[in-house]
Amino acid sequence: MKTALIIVDVQNDFCKGGALEVKNGNDVIPVINNLVKSNKFDFIIATKDWHPSSHKSFASNHKIKMCTM
Repeated sequence: MKTALIIVDVQNDFCKGGALEVKNGNDVIPVINNLVKSNKFDFIIATKDWHPSSHKSFASNHKIKMCTM
């Protein structure tokens, strides 16, 4: 049987100081590095999500603006 390590969307933006910082986001880096170096996987696949600046996922691209109170 073949084995695969799939690393999904690990980006600097999600780490400490990044634009989309996630609390303790840096904690996954040593774990991933150890898995990659372990030679336990036949395949290592890494994905990275990306959106152009005009993408609908950005609130600034919505026609209806939310008001704050």
